[in-house]
Amino acid sequence: MDHVRQYRKYPRTHTRQHETNDSEYTISMGAAAAAGILALAFVKGMFWGYMLKRKLR
Repeated sequence: MDHVRQYRKYPRTHTRQHETNDSEYTISMGAAAAAGILALAFVKGMFWGYMLKRKLR
């Protein structure tokens, strides 16, 4: 790493981590899939709100 300090203005002070970290992951989805999940959760909430309102009468 000594040879790096000669040509870099700001030397790297840490090394890269390996990407084999199994505890972290990301989910990739499109906007249509995200909107569908949001709409499904909204409709489900409306249904359960209606059922609760109907039961409390």
